[in-house]
Order: sequence, then structure tokens, then C-alpha cells
Amino acid sequence: MVAILFLLVPLTVAAEGDSAVGASTGRMLATFDLGLEELSVSPDGLNVIVVGANGFALRFSTEDVNDEIELNSGDEDDLADVDWHPRGETALFVGEDGTMLRYATSDHSVTHVAGSTAFFLGQSLSAVAWDAAGGWAYVGTPDGSIVRYRENANGNGEFFTLNDTKSSAILDIACLKKMHSHCVFATESDGIGIIDSEHQVSWLSGSTGLKWRAVICPHPARDRCYGAGQGSSVGVVELNPTVASDSYVLVKQVNIDAEFTGFHIGTEDTILIQTAPFGWVDWNVMEGTDSLGYAYPWLYNHDAGKSDPMIAHERLIGGWTTTDETGFGVTSFGRIVEYAPQPKSIDEKLVSSLAGILVIVAVPGSVLGLLYMMSPKMQKKYKKWSDGRRERRMEKRRAGQPEKKKEKPTGRRR
Repeated sequence: MVAILFLLVPLTVAAEGDSAVGASTGRMLATFDLGLEELSVSPDGLNVIVVGANGFALRFSTEDVNDEIELNSGDEDDLADVDWHPRGETALFVGEDGTMLRYATSDHSVTHVAGSTAFFLGQSLSAVAWDAAGGWAYVGTPDGSIVRYRENANGNGEFFTLNDTKSSAILDIACLKKMHSHCVFATESDGIGIIDSEHQVSWLSGSTGLKWRAVICPHPARDRCYGAGQGSSVGVVELNPTVASDSYVLVKQVNIDAEFTGFHIGTEDTILIQTAPFGWVDWNVMEGTDSLGYAYPWLYNHDAGKSDPMIAHERLIGGWTTTDETGFGVTSFGRIVEYAPQPKSIDEKLVSSLAGILVIVAVPGSVLGLLYMMSPKMQKKYKKWSDGRRERRMEKRRAGQPEKKKEKPTGRRR
């Protein structure tokens, strides 16, 4: 009976095509298309900077999206990316024609980075990310090169081009926010690369053959990053903390009629994957039979425009969460979209509650399950066994060819 209930649980939680949340317009940043490209959330989670066409940059509060400060550099070159410094006192913007700007929170000034104009000589810049310590920022370009930058004691910029890069465009860079850790980067056609703490570049097996649009390293406690790839692919980057070149990528595909374009952090166990057309997929980072993660519906495109038809036709550039089930996204047009669970009928609430109970009972198994939940000792033993099992699986994968697996989103109650 327990086995039968377990098999029924995925069908009970949500039918295919059901979104976990609904979306509504929280605010329009302008009445015209701003051409936004990227956003970055401050380290304390309290502020967001968005950048886009014609040098547009705006800072606003995550707690009150109407609380804003326009950031004006006087530069009209298109901006492609932004990243906050780990201490949250400054941020870097990069864009066309070698544009590299520094924003200071102390006076909200935006100035050109010293030495950047001469070094880049009009070359377009496509991505930027600070390392965990905030000692160096990595800047990517459409021709595949990566430059590391820092400001020296005299206030002058120091720039060094990394070796062993390739020729396809750098589309995104992300760093694990743990001291002396690695950064990863996404390319248009060369796969996913990694930069170690000594600024050495390596290329990760298992990632070639796909266009990777974005990368994220969401949880510092885990040596794992993720890539958003074409064909609704998720690249799980298993980092080797000591030897970066021994890191690798395992690819999982999600059965959804959309393309993955980016990420933002959900909870300590989840990330939200942005889709085109407009939507999100909820990715639990430790679920699945292989513990590599599993996809759940969050917001399908056919539900995105129910409150405002225009939402479904716009492009997401990023977002942030406010609780486990609520948060915001920003579109390239300049729309701030709020998401939250849809109001449910009494019957739907009853089914969801029952499904949650069935999961608890079915997975451990009735009486044994209750004992497990009451016994920290049993939980510790199970975790040790599970971690050992996962490590053995990882060893087998390292010895063989990384396999691609297909996952189909199924519903769940968070």
C-alpha cells in the first residue's frame, strides 16, 4: 500500500501544466521600452541595480520597488552586465565600446573605471563578476577573452588577460561566494569554463555541444554551480575545491516547451530558472534519483498573462525572492513582475495538504518513517549512508562519460 501511495503522489500534487504561482505587474519603470539587459541584487539582498540600453542604470529597493535612484554616468553606450562588489559598497557595469563603470553607494556616483578606456580600446564587454574575496573582477568579451581587473592602492586600474580562453562569446560569469573558490563562465559554443583562485582557465568535460546562456553558483555551502543551456538543459557543475581542472558538468534536460535563459536564487535548496517565453521552473538542487536536482512547475507561460496579457510576451532579465513562495522578476521592457501562489479552493487545499502527508509517510514507510523523524541518530546514519552512496555514484561518473538525463517537471507543494 505504501508503494502504491508513493506512485500516486506525483499525480496528486499537481497535474501537468499547473503553475505553482500567478504573476501580476508590481510596477512599470517607464512607459517605453528601456531595453534592460541584466540586474544584480546587492549582497545584503536589500537593493537591485538594473542596466540596459543607452547607458541606463537604476537602483531600487527590494522591500519597496518604488524607492529608486537613477544612476547617471553621462555615458550613452549600451550596458550589458552589472555585478555588486561582495562588500556591497560599489558595483561594476560593463557594455559596448569598452565601457566599464564604477558605482559608489556612498554618493551614488557613476564614473569610468580608471584605465579601462585605454585598455579595452572600444572593445565591447559582455559579462562581469567579482570573485568571492572581492580582490578581482573578471570581465568577459564577445570574442571569448576574459580579463581580470582590480584597483590598486593608487586608485589606478590593473588589467591582465587570462590565458587558455577560446573564441566564442562569453555570455555570463559567476563565482562561488566562498573564500579561495572558483568562478565559472558560459560561452556561446565552447561549453563551460572554470577559473581557479590562481586565475587559471580550464574547460569542463560534459559541457561542449550546447550554447550556455547563464551560470549561477547559488549556495556557498555546496561546491556546485549550474548552467542554463539550450534545449531546456541544466548543467550541474560539480566543482573540485582543490583542483579546478578536475571539475566536470553533468547535463539534465527538462521536458518543457521553453528555453532556459537565466537564474535567480530561490531558497537554500532551490533556484528558479528563467524561461523564454516568459516563465520560471523551480529546480530543487538535491532531489532526483541522482541527487543532481529535479524540476517542478513554477510559472508556465500560458498562466503568465492571466492578470496582464503583456507579461507573457516580455523577456525576463532576472529576479529575487521575498519568501519561499513569493518574489519578483524584471523584464527587459522595464516591468517589475510580482509572483505569489494563486488563491485555492477548499478542495484544492485539501488535496495539497493530503499530498504533503502522503510524501512523508510513503518515502520512509509508515511506522519506520515516524521513528526516523523522531530519531536524530537514525537521521544521522541515513545521511551518512546517503552521502556515501552519492559519492560512489560520483566516482563512477568521473570514471566514465557523463550521461544526459531527461527530467519532466511535476508539481509539488513547497
